[in-house]
Amino acid sequence: MSSQRYVIASIVSMMAASLAVLGADPRFNANQGTARSDPKAIVAGLHGLTLHDQCTGEFAAQPDTCLHQQLLERSVTVGGKPGEVHNVTLRIQGIVEPTTIEGGMTPDVAHPYYKVGGTIRARDWSAWHIEVSNPRQTYWLNHYPKVSHTIYKEDFEATIPMAAGAMVTVRVIDGNDRQMDNAEEGRPDRRQVITAISETPLPGQMLRLEVVRVAPAPAQ
Repeated sequence: MSSQRYVIASIVSMMAASLAVLGADPRFNANQGTARSDPKAIVAGLHGLTLHDQCTGEFAAQPDTCLHQQLLERSVTVGGKPGEVHNVTLRIQGIVEPTTIEGGMTPDVAHPYYKVGGTIRARDWSAWHIEVSNPRQTYWLNHYPKVSHTIYKEDFEATIPMAAGAMVTVRVIDGNDRQMDNAEEGRPDRRQVITAISETPLPGQMLRLEVVRVAPAPAQ
């Protein structure tokens, strides 16, 4: 074999070996890489989750209210490896009426309408909440000292522990078929907006979540 042909053969052999090595490495997985680089991916279904409790008709006896469904909910399953627990920080934005929750804890004095645990006391008012199956807990979002024909706009952050495989349900439930109507004109608390949902006032009430960060929960 001439020296020129030997060099060419050597180069081809080296290229083939390099391609074989590249093709043989099974460790890279695009999905795994994304999950490792973005821990928010395990609760991606919560990011941007929106509930809009729309009006379904008028209630003439109380013009600042409207008829609505008495139950609205969406559920998301938390990802991650079995046994992992994550502290998920959510930005919670709401345009909601008040209810009152009996018992439970108020972990953030700056946002007393956010309550952990407890039960609904004012059952004929909409109760907005997040329910986590593991660690099992209910997080109430519109607890106020008294009920009234008032619409409150909320915008706060809360950190909630969620285990891999847990079911997270975002829900509003009402004991009657009426709710305060955000679209009613002539009242200072009405016609408020959450711009990420709509730049114009919407009827009924609404809630939107954003995932701010996800971090491993400290070992118990």
